[in-house]
Amino acid sequence: MSGRLPFDPSKMSAGAGRKTPPGGDKRERSAADKPLSVSALASLIDGALRDGLPARVRVVGEITNLRERTHFYFDLADQGAVVNAVFFASAARKSRAVLSIGAEVVATGRVDFYAPSGRVSLIVERVEPVGIGAGEKAMRALLAELRALGWFDPEHKRTLPSFPRRIAVVTSRTGAALQDVIDTVRRRCPAVGLLVVDARVQGEAAVGEVTGAIRALSAAHERLGVEAIIVTRGGGSADDLAAFNDRDIAKAIHECPIPVVAAIGHETDQTIAELVADERCATPTQAAMRLTPDRAALGEQVETVRRRMARTLKDRASFERRRLASLSRRPVILDPAEIVSQRRGALEWIGGRLTHTTRDRLGRAVRSLERLGARLERGRPSVVHARRSERLRALHARLERAVRVSKDREVEHTDALERELHAVGPMAVLARGFSATLDERGRLVRSVDDVTPGQPLLTRLADGSVRSVVEGSGHENRAPAPPPPPRRRTRSRPRRDDQGRDQMDLFAGGG
Repeated sequence: MSGRLPFDPSKMSAGAGRKTPPGGDKRERSAADKPLSVSALASLIDGALRDGLPARVRVVGEITNLRERTHFYFDLADQGAVVNAVFFASAARKSRAVLSIGAEVVATGRVDFYAPSGRVSLIVERVEPVGIGAGEKAMRALLAELRALGWFDPEHKRTLPSFPRRIAVVTSRTGAALQDVIDTVRRRCPAVGLLVVDARVQGEAAVGEVTGAIRALSAAHERLGVEAIIVTRGGGSADDLAAFNDRDIAKAIHECPIPVVAAIGHETDQTIAELVADERCATPTQAAMRLTPDRAALGEQVETVRRRMARTLKDRASFERRRLASLSRRPVILDPAEIVSQRRGALEWIGGRLTHTTRDRLGRAVRSLERLGARLERGRPSVVHARRSERLRALHARLERAVRVSKDREVEHTDALERELHAVGPMAVLARGFSATLDERGRLVRSVDDVTPGQPLLTRLADGSVRSVVEGSGHENRAPAPPPPPRRRTRSRPRRDDQGRDQMDLFAGGG
């Protein structure tokens, strides 16, 4: 920091630092009443700045209105003030700093008063980046919000009218932008009407007035016959264009029922209002050209259409003339009676064919009906019932005969089996003098080995039974067993021994 003292306005007088002599105040007042030249005042301002400010200052602010013309010219701004700054190319190369609009930086340099333009500027020697400034942060947040809402999407853009009857212009009536629009519309197509809505386009009141103008036109556009709106203003600094980065103006444009064309600032400037608008133009003149057709081009189009219509009518007339001549040479025109005679012969032939076809089809229909009648007669319920009743009676008689024959056959077979059973049954054997001996369990005694002394036995005879007790075994007196009879091959009957054994089992349990 410099050792300079703070700025003291009292030292700017000629006798500063000395004791004021008597009558000095009157002389000073008379010197103050004497007018100064501009150069003299500029010299006083420069001296005051040099004496009252440090040699170097460090300023924190957000870069706005950045312009590069060999050197860098920009503004350092915060919420309360704006300071012009100049960053010479040589210092910028040494600093190697990258400047961008919206960046928050610490600029180190000296304050300088440039008398030829009357501008106080900060001559920057070094730039230190800090981050994104508060204004840029708010701008980016609003852009992100509106992008998420879809206000920038192409599908939400309305189509501009090709030949509007009336256009509304929202701008300042004293600005050059309005004159550019009026001159362009008058030159291109005077038939298009203009409705000028005066609104401030800069400052704190600009947001409310522009928003109100757009909403008023949205509500009354049908009654006023307005088909499109131009929102425009001339170039300016970022602070001058700040109103068109407001959400209220963007919402009014988005909700407007008719197309909105925005032309704000210079071609390099871009505002939120232009992003939301249905079309963005670089200048007011371009906006007017975009909405109004060119009178000369319209005249050429009309002439082209006229020539095409004349050529089309001429070609059509020529075609119809040739067609009429061709028709006049046809036989139907030259000799209508011949055509009637030909058509009569064809009609008679068609009538005869129709009669023959009708009779043939009628005959086939009658024969088909007769066949259907015969089938219907055969299928009549009474006839079907009688036929089926007769068949049922025949089947019933056959069934009775079959049952009777089957019954007689089974009876005869049963009698034969009964006679055979009686012939080979154990009772018949007993009647011939044989007997059967059973032990206490009812089992047939077949060998002397089957009994023991003292064992009770039951002997079955033809007319009764005899109980006895075994006193001794007769092994010594046992006769030799007879030889087995020869085996005979039979198909279905059981062997005789097995049959007799089964029949002897009938004695088991007998008393």
